[in-house]
Amino acid sequence: MRRAALWALAAFLAAPRPAAGNVIPLDDRASPARRTPVVAAVEKVRAAVVAVTAEELVRMRVPSRGGDSLSLLFGDLFERPQYRKGYQVISLGSGVIVSPDGYVLTNNHVVERGARYRVQLHDGRELGAKVVGTDPSSDLAVLKLDTREKMPFVAAGRSEDLLIGETAIAVGNPFGLAHTVTVGVVSAVHRNFKNGERTLFDFIQTDASINPGNSGGALVNIDGQLVGINTAILGERNAGIGFAIPIDRARRIAEDLIRHGEVRESYTGLEVGDGPGREVDGRRQAGGVLVSGVDPGSPAAAAGFQKGDVVEAISGQRVESAEEYRFRQRELPIGAPAPVLVRRAGERRTLSLKPADLPLERVEELVARRTGIAVTEVRAGRDTAVALKSVKKGSPAGRAGLAPGDLVREVNGREVSTAAEFRRAAGRARRSGQLVLLLQRDYLVERIGFDFD
Repeated sequence: MRRAALWALAAFLAAPRPAAGNVIPLDDRASPARRTPVVAAVEKVRAAVVAVTAEELVRMRVPSRGGDSLSLLFGDLFERPQYRKGYQVISLGSGVIVSPDGYVLTNNHVVERGARYRVQLHDGRELGAKVVGTDPSSDLAVLKLDTREKMPFVAAGRSEDLLIGETAIAVGNPFGLAHTVTVGVVSAVHRNFKNGERTLFDFIQTDASINPGNSGGALVNIDGQLVGINTAILGERNAGIGFAIPIDRARRIAEDLIRHGEVRESYTGLEVGDGPGREVDGRRQAGGVLVSGVDPGSPAAAAGFQKGDVVEAISGQRVESAEEYRFRQRELPIGAPAPVLVRRAGERRTLSLKPADLPLERVEELVARRTGIAVTEVRAGRDTAVALKSVKKGSPAGRAGLAPGDLVREVNGREVSTAAEFRRAAGRARRSGQLVLLLQRDYLVERIGFDFD
């Protein structure tokens, strides 16, 4: 046994080594058997996966410079406090360069509180970046690198034809460990799961290891194509269950953020509620959503929807709740017909629904229909403000105690001071399905939320 070990050591020491100054790159001397399809896929994408650091702007108190005992004791009373600006790191995550001109796709929760952003490339360089746009409802954001050079990028694949069991490769920066690669399979597609009180819809599930810091990183297939943006894990620790946003959805949202700075909201004109259920093997189960109203002149009216219809599926995907319907309706491309399976009087039929871009002039009409309020622009000293002009009796706003004259200070966290700002903010609010108003009455301020699909 000892002799065999000595022979092995001798063989190792006698192995040829590259001459100094003529080191052969590891990738070039690897045998063909070692360069597996996974290795080839990683080589295609690794230079385009980046580490994203978000920093928050903070103000730090500058200590008093006085040196005598009086200033040490009473300096804060007799001097105006001095501050200086500083930054502190609040989040570390991953991102994927998706175009040669330096657009980076990442998660909204990686950048949402930041004031300054730094991106570390595969070669160790750091570049500044600016936020192009964010979409909290889908947890996506787009950054633009501060550079004019052509950047490596990942080619987008397709997520609609993913196969259960096919290879899935996650590349990111878990725990700050740059360009970590993990490999697994696609465990499920169109997966819905609970995240606290919120239900998240239509994700790719994978067992490729995803950990804190992987957020915003790449999920690629065996061809090295981007098929998802890694976003979440089940629970607080990795348990082999991770989730990624499908690239087909992420691409549509990124295109809107780059072109418009925000996601355009599709409008159908359908009001829905949870459906009546159906019998399956003797058990009562959810069975679509019930159409409770159709806006006159809307795309839904043009498609032939009627009050009392039950929507069972949109573009081939079943809907089991009003919440899921709102999600799938928001994902429909504007101007493209989508097949909707409807049950009416016991018969099923397919209607062609063509979502439209919501005109701002119709937003106030929708707000009035969903909440019962009408707004107007008023003078507030030298400035303008938005106030409630009327509140319909028995409406959601009326039941919440709102009254004419109440001032609207914010819509979904955005300050508004003109009617035009109110319309734009309310139009964006439809994407989340919630209209949250910050209202002021005299010296009292209260936040009130309404369903707003």
